[in-house]
Amino acid sequence: MRYKDFKYDISGALWSSPAKTEAVYSRVETPLGEVTLLRGPSSTRTPAALADAWEDWVVTLTGVAEVKVRDLGVPLYVGRKRLESGAEGELNGTEFSIRTHSSFRRSARIVSFDGLGITFTVRRLKVYAHEGDNCVATAVAGDWNIITPSPAGIMSICLFVWADMAYFLRTPFFRIL
Repeated sequence: MRYKDFKYDISGALWSSPAKTEAVYSRVETPLGEVTLLRGPSSTRTPAALADAWEDWVVTLTGVAEVKVRDLGVPLYVGRKRLESGAEGELNGTEFSIRTHSSFRRSARIVSFDGLGITFTVRRLKVYAHEGDNCVATAVAGDWNIITPSPAGIMSICLFVWADMAYFLRTPFFRIL
């Protein structure tokens, strides 16, 4: 999968705006089939959720799996802020959480999908996706080389790209500049 394979069904301005209604925002063809992203307003109706424009995301692998992530932020700034405190979701009924850790040390930067056993790390400008101890995919400059496709791996890679989780694998110096 290449970064340009991710087809956005909306304009760039709408991508970074809060979802007013549930709609398909993006889709991509993968080795296991088409994956689509459905974004909608959050089911959490707290003042913080309304003020920060939290959203519920549903990522669907056609006929195989469905990931639901609750209370995720709009991509870019709000989404990053939300992911710093973690996010909760489920894959076909299996609960998981998304945790991020950023550091000056490259080896300490990680994005993990706890409960699914999937972690994203970076070494020598290459992003690695691990499922347990096995490397399932690598990426250089947004081009993903999927080694062993699994529904959980494919869905997490798509969510990783759409939510811009690579931000947490970059050096914190970029945030200062």
